[in-house]
Amino acid sequence: MLKDKIEKNILEALTKALANGELGELKDLPDVIPVDLPKNPDHGDRAISIAKKLTKDAKIPPRNIAQAITNNIDKNNFQSVEIAGPGFINLKLTWDSLQEIVSEINNDPQNYAQLNSSNKPEQGVKSILLEYVSANPTGDLHLGHGRQAVLGSALAKLLIKAGYQVHNEFYINDAGAQIDKLGNSAKQAILIQEKLLDEAQYDTENNYPLDSMLEFLGPDFYKQELKEDFENITVDEYALLAKQRFLDWQNQVLVNANVVFEKWYSEKENLHSTQKVSRACELLLEKGFAYEQDGALWFKAQEFGDERDRVLKKQDGKYTYLAADLAYHKDKLERGFDLLINLWGADHHGQIAGMKGILEAVALDSSKLDIVLIQMVSLTKAGQEVKMSKRSGNIVTISDLISEVGLDAFRYFLVESQANNRIVFDLELAKKQDKDNPVYYIQYAHARSCSILRNIQELDSNYADFKTSSLNFQNVFHDISPEEEKSTKQLILFLAQYPDLIYDSALNRAPNKLAHYLKELASLFHQFYTHNRVITDDPVLTKARLAIVGATKNILFDCLSILGISAPESM
Repeated sequence: MLKDKIEKNILEALTKALANGELGELKDLPDVIPVDLPKNPDHGDRAISIAKKLTKDAKIPPRNIAQAITNNIDKNNFQSVEIAGPGFINLKLTWDSLQEIVSEINNDPQNYAQLNSSNKPEQGVKSILLEYVSANPTGDLHLGHGRQAVLGSALAKLLIKAGYQVHNEFYINDAGAQIDKLGNSAKQAILIQEKLLDEAQYDTENNYPLDSMLEFLGPDFYKQELKEDFENITVDEYALLAKQRFLDWQNQVLVNANVVFEKWYSEKENLHSTQKVSRACELLLEKGFAYEQDGALWFKAQEFGDERDRVLKKQDGKYTYLAADLAYHKDKLERGFDLLINLWGADHHGQIAGMKGILEAVALDSSKLDIVLIQMVSLTKAGQEVKMSKRSGNIVTISDLISEVGLDAFRYFLVESQANNRIVFDLELAKKQDKDNPVYYIQYAHARSCSILRNIQELDSNYADFKTSSLNFQNVFHDISPEEEKSTKQLILFLAQYPDLIYDSALNRAPNKLAHYLKELASLFHQFYTHNRVITDDPVLTKARLAIVGATKNILFDCLSILGISAPESM
């Protein structure tokens, strides 16, 4: 890949300069050579700033170090090598180097930018467990869950591309007061439908909304699952029935949103029934980090940087979320994962210190837990905030929004912003079928590239193989206009950034960077298409430009796939 090759060139030049005694008192060479983008693209294609870093140990000015590098660099790989300012080196690539980028993409498009154990961002990490959404099984999935679902599923694919073994998990909160509340809500809703309870008697203060219960627990469903002795069925049985109904619904909603979980992990079955929660609390007591007071069990959270101690077991004998979370994360680590990534709503910010602290208290490495906080989403139409819910009017569901704007727009607009930024989802923009809508703009670039390749191959089968092994870009592009040259080089160099994008986005848990890259890539491709006639009277020039079109198509497809967005071949 381009960055690796440039880094190798600079390192070889430094090695020669060191052997020639041109680097002052420098004894050891750096392990990594940063390869950057110049602030001004007119200055070069890539920039090297290592001279400034080495000047302290070399005890010579950075410009002297830069000169030593340029004296020893293999200039056959570069059109020009120039020193700027106090010691920056600006590099301009040859057409041969640009051709190599295009060839590398087209020869193995699926594996271009695929990182592995030797070049992935975090070398000590092999397997990752990614947990997200984890909504209570008590209702539909709303837009906040939708953002977690989109970011989580995109992050999972991104981390796989970055060379990790990734597993994803949905944690089912099916123990505690919310399940008791669900059982009572379900029972009363079904009794109302059976005319065994008056609707006015529904406990609206302590139950979940009746309209939601009636929608999901209607006669077509419950009469297939329950005996007719509705009044004598226990609340626990009603809770189990309703829980499974909502889990099935949530799973289908997520599948429709292009989100599939490898494992659904039950708090009740996997933690409480197996005594993992009670044993985790006992371990805290044994280590002296828990105490009993006023009939409750407390964790000494303040000793681990939290603002106050936290309850683990309440006076009524029921365990808190923190106790279950300790058991859950202890179980995760005992399953052998090197890194745990949790996507949490931003309202859970105050729980991070307690969660990290309680892991340290039981001698678990809290650095293996990475929590990504996700801000809320609001909808706008014509500049005004809107509600879309078909039921209560106070929530927007995933299904509602996908139905309104389509799956691809749903995913793109929820992934394009950094997780900790609040999103304003513009409904009108998401539904536009023009260049103002980034989803349409990106997909049109892919469709246009497919159309070009399809049309020329139908016209002349000699163009079925547009790989560049038989071409010479230096000869092909020696006599093109400045606009053609600039747009061609910009596009190829931007394609070459894709491996670095995968690395950086994975390291920073930022799939949103891919969304912005796609938008810029589409723009550069449209500019290339505007300034360069692809199908010409010159078959060699045509084939070279087809190769660039093909490389662009391949990167657009791969990047869209990571984000879970379709790549149409025609529009």
